[in-house]
Amino acid sequence: MKLVIQQPGATEIKVKLLLAGGHSAALVVPPDHPLLSQLLAAAADADGRMGAAHPGLFQIPVEGGRASLVFAAHQLLGVITDPGVVIQSDRPTEDQSASPKLSSAVAAAAAASAAQGHGELIRHPLVQLDGFLTGSEVAWLMEFVFSAKDSFAPSQVSDAKEDYRRSLVLGAPDVLKRLIIGKIRAVMSEVMSQLRVGRFPIGDIECQITASVDGSYFRAHTDAAANETEGRQFTYVYYFNREPKAFSGGELRIYDDTIRNGKLAATDSFQVVQPKHNSIVFFQAAVMHEVMPVKMPSGDFRDSRFTVNGWIDRA
Repeated sequence: MKLVIQQPGATEIKVKLLLAGGHSAALVVPPDHPLLSQLLAAAADADGRMGAAHPGLFQIPVEGGRASLVFAAHQLLGVITDPGVVIQSDRPTEDQSASPKLSSAVAAAAAASAAQGHGELIRHPLVQLDGFLTGSEVAWLMEFVFSAKDSFAPSQVSDAKEDYRRSLVLGAPDVLKRLIIGKIRAVMSEVMSQLRVGRFPIGDIECQITASVDGSYFRAHTDAAANETEGRQFTYVYYFNREPKAFSGGELRIYDDTIRNGKLAATDSFQVVQPKHNSIVFFQAAVMHEVMPVKMPSGDFRDSRFTVNGWIDRA
């Protein structure tokens, strides 16, 4: 395997590792550091095509050697480098003379993105619908959330990392679940068509309320990477807030992909979804996304960026 640095003369490579479970890590290495080759080999060898040698377990010193980042090679979902690094196999195989075979979903996404002028980027479709709830439904929801302030709890991720997600969450009561889920089911035929996926029966729909107060964020992750979430097909986020809006930030970034060895690989470009009051956005759960930090000068809970969010399973 040969690495080609896209910026000749670069003295360092900034590396972002995308790991299973929605986690990520950042480090900086010299262009000729063997760790860079090992990481990219692990990413390239995910489908067994490259036949590259890499450790089964990575143990990377961080914080000046005071700590270690440890993960299994199979947990590495992608590697983002700045400047870009292109992998070239130095062991040609019989089927490397032809273009890699893409899955129908990846091929459709690539064709649609190319038709829209995005070149080699895979720009994932998303759907944002305005006026999702009626005025009286929104008013009821906001009053409920304000009255339930003391019931919200700090959000968590699977490994309880403290610097990965910050917000407050509350399980949705049954009356809200019936309202939101009923409306989601009513639009799913339209949504699936716009998301360019084949139609299929919808299964369970999860539902929670999130309050993004001052300083809240959620770093880049996917909602369908871990085993316990593999049934998730779509993520949805319904936005609501007091008007006029008293916070800034909180935008949703939907990251683009590219194709590597016939599979999707993450990039550092993205679409931006603004948290628009009384709108709902849908996208595929496996797509990398991020919630940008929220700034709320008043510190008043009622001025938060509120969402009802969750995941939609295939039946």
